[in-house]
Amino acid sequence: MADEQVGAEVARAAVSRQVFEGLGWERFTPHAAAGVLGVIVLLGAPTREQIARLAGQSSDAAVGEAAPAWVGLEPWDAYGPDRERAKVLRDLVAEVDGYARGLGVVEPRTVGDVLDYLVACRVVTGFVEDRRARFRLNPRAPLPAEVLDLPAEVVAAEDELRWLALHRPVVRGLIDLFGAHGDDPVDVLHTSLGELAGALRVEVESVRAAVVILGEQPDFEVGPDPERLRAGEPVRIAVDWANFLDFRFDVAAGD
Repeated sequence: MADEQVGAEVARAAVSRQVFEGLGWERFTPHAAAGVLGVIVLLGAPTREQIARLAGQSSDAAVGEAAPAWVGLEPWDAYGPDRERAKVLRDLVAEVDGYARGLGVVEPRTVGDVLDYLVACRVVTGFVEDRRARFRLNPRAPLPAEVLDLPAEVVAAEDELRWLALHRPVVRGLIDLFGAHGDDPVDVLHTSLGELAGALRVEVESVRAAVVILGEQPDFEVGPDPERLRAGEPVRIAVDWANFLDFRFDVAAGD
């Protein structure tokens, strides 16, 4: 029985990552959403009171439900050293407030508000069991753009982020073929999409997309155009190691 419970929790965690990170909902929800979803992952179909106590970190459900939705929401320091971070947070809160109003729910300020917001977004579904309201993850949750009134530029940016996330593992596999972390890395790969697919054990179209992404980076050069190549036709992928080190360091540093 314990093994079944662990297996179910692992499956729920996978769904949560797919929805919250994969679909991009983490960028359109208050900070407390991660805790609310964590409780649902842990318990499967918790009641509102259970979510309030665990996500709100209080043995009193009423106190837990009133716990803050945002970290560092107050006080606002418009002139202190964290003013840039405060502005980013203010802008995000204002955006989410607008989404909540559009969905007909209260602007999220508490854990309870966050649960209602997640239900309105269809990330979480509510149902009644034994006359008690319970909540569970929605494995068929929509994309944020299907529920929220997002500007066209945000929709395009979200599409790009999902595209990159989808192919990131294959891109990393391509970089590994250069021996980037070894003692004798290579500068150029003369290969084909079919050979790369075999080496990485993925579909040719996944390799094609990853090579296109790699070619758009400032430290790689790809030719001919991989979008026009057949699986067996030759492709050249070159890396500028000096630029690679500088560029990857900047990315790692968050610049």
